[in-house]
Amino acid sequence: MHLPAPRTLQAFVAAARLGSLAAASTRVAMSVPALSRRLAALEKALGVRLFERLPRGVVLTDAGERYLVHAVAILERLEVAAAEVRQDSATVRVTTIPSLATRWLLPRLPDFTARNPDIHVDVRTSITFERLDGGEYDLAIRLAPDAEMAMAPLLPIHLLPVWSAGHSFAIDRPAEILRHVLLGPDHRPEFWQEWLGGVGLDRSAARIRGIDPLLLYEHAVSGAGVAIGLEPLVSGLLNDGRLTGLATHRLRSARSFFLLEPLRPSTRAGCLLRDWLWRQAHG
Repeated sequence: MHLPAPRTLQAFVAAARLGSLAAASTRVAMSVPALSRRLAALEKALGVRLFERLPRGVVLTDAGERYLVHAVAILERLEVAAAEVRQDSATVRVTTIPSLATRWLLPRLPDFTARNPDIHVDVRTSITFERLDGGEYDLAIRLAPDAEMAMAPLLPIHLLPVWSAGHSFAIDRPAEILRHVLLGPDHRPEFWQEWLGGVGLDRSAARIRGIDPLLLYEHAVSGAGVAIGLEPLVSGLLNDGRLTGLATHRLRSARSFFLLEPLRPSTRAGCLLRDWLWRQAHG
């Protein structure tokens, strides 16, 4: 038989450890269907079932438990080899979505650079999950449902409607929101729906205009309407008085930003940035 690719072994180990294909797909930056196909192909090639599929996840069979030991050992050897050749790297590559990079990460990076002048942080943005196993990125900050992640969030998200602080109108109650033009990220309609449902409003009564996420809060600042604010993305605009919001009905979202690392060991630079990010988020 052909030997499985490291990518397949990583998918298998992630599913085995997390017990969920959805959580594993997030961990290895792979869609659930693609991960399922890899696992099915691996089982076919081995001629054994590695997982029992259950209504709420997956569990290893006896054969899967034995295979996991070998898969982990192989990946660890590859990780050690990668770490040895990259250990002295002074560049850390980070991927995240554009709005988080612009609103939260980049404004804070001068502090990290001042503390670590020998380390260059290369930030790349994408709205899709990027693979972490190929060595292109050291860290990823990604949006995901809390229920699908077996880790603590880096940045919990809180939702509240926000609008221009210079606007003439005032909003005191949730129902008054529906009188205004509602603005939301064009590829994330669930945030308005989550907030509306959370405060007991009829979701079908809302008419939401989709906006490029990078320009969403600029539209709100200009007075174009009421946007769904995601803290931490709007925290700076609220603090400097450019936006105001319905803080009395601030709602914890079921989604958060999570800090993901590849399965291989981090470099010294990667560890320093990882720890700094946690301090920025929680310190």
